[in-house]
Amino acid sequence: MSKFARLVDFFVSAFEHGSYRPGDALPSLRATAQTHAVSLNTVKRAYWELERLGFVAAREREGFTVIAGAAPAREAAPLAGPWGSPFVNPALFDARALGDAAVRAMRDYGRELAEPQPWGHAALRRQLARRYRAEGIALDWDGILITCGAMEALSLAVRAVTLGQASPRLAVLTPAFPGLLGLLAQHGIAALPVPVDEGGRFDADALEALAQGGLSGIAAMPSFQHPTGVSLADDARAALLAVARRHDLAVIEDDSYRQLYFGAAPPRPLVADDADGRVLSCAGFSKTLAPGYRVGWIAPGRWRDTVAALKASTTLASPLPSQLAIAQLLAEGRDEAMLERLRAELSGRVGALQAALRPLLPPDHALSRPAGGYFLWLEWPERIDEAARVAALQADGVFVAAGALCRPPGPGRPAARLNASYYEPAQAAALARLVARTV
Repeated sequence: MSKFARLVDFFVSAFEHGSYRPGDALPSLRATAQTHAVSLNTVKRAYWELERLGFVAAREREGFTVIAGAAPAREAAPLAGPWGSPFVNPALFDARALGDAAVRAMRDYGRELAEPQPWGHAALRRQLARRYRAEGIALDWDGILITCGAMEALSLAVRAVTLGQASPRLAVLTPAFPGLLGLLAQHGIAALPVPVDEGGRFDADALEALAQGGLSGIAAMPSFQHPTGVSLADDARAALLAVARRHDLAVIEDDSYRQLYFGAAPPRPLVADDADGRVLSCAGFSKTLAPGYRVGWIAPGRWRDTVAALKASTTLASPLPSQLAIAQLLAEGRDEAMLERLRAELSGRVGALQAALRPLLPPDHALSRPAGGYFLWLEWPERIDEAARVAALQADGVFVAAGALCRPPGPGRPAARLNASYYEPAQAAALARLVARTV
């Protein structure tokens, strides 16, 4: 992690643990530079980033002061949103590089910003297509629609494949992204679970039986499944597509985490082996380059016209400034170095927490072995009260969510999702002891 990111992380952690209260002044630039052995410029950048994140405000002649809401009460669980900290630690991103790209991009655009572009900015779509082509994936830029984050992409996909159906049903590879499960529930769509094991395989006969009973489609996150970090094995990917072809089903692919791989190369997405346009592939930049910019995309395949119509009738078009900033970054080729740093940091944090926690767990507990992403999935024996365990961990300030959030309604093994991105390797042992204390 860079000195800049480490400094931001230090202060964010201090705010969340109540070390600074609203109205407190941060140490002077010089004092912080001396304490942390960094340059004055590094301190300035870190303080500016804290201001951008809403933790502090610059006061004339007073320096930087903590603002209300930046330091929650110590007893409050440090949750980010309704799903229990599902996001990458923002301190791990190079916000300054993205901001600088935005400034450069905006210099060349004027009137165009006032003209809605329902399919999204052409320059960004071309950059995405080039990256797919570099992986040997034949996706043309005019088949990519820009969305307001991957969440809107998933929403468009779900609505497109279930449009006009009286009792839609989707097979969902589980455990699954809570946002998808919530989306299905809001639209009255039955989510039929298809469990994926730690080897990245599922019961193909069970999926076949569901298809024979009538399905609108299959929803999957084949690469670094949220929350386990497991990727589908090659034979499981082939089996899923085979069932979809046999029964003429849509496949909704959430590809949001594929670029967060720890190995030499990312897994192959389902859309790469889609010969007849039945895969609607959804992804975004929030987990990889640009948190908060809400830029995603969908390659809707044969549902192209339906998805375009749904987009036009809801958000009409995605904001252009965010698209321009990311397109500029991609055009300059700066994204890969940023991604490499992020992957290395996440790999180190996930690996350290695994190594620290696994020896402390009894044999009847299970801990996932992710090859990408930033989550660890901890499973407890059936006798455990999941809600009570999770509440105890949250009271200790652990970034954790209940396993029930990642399952369709119904029975399931007690579990919890740990977000490793918020903990440096040096903190892994202490965090592991906190988690093991509730065992």
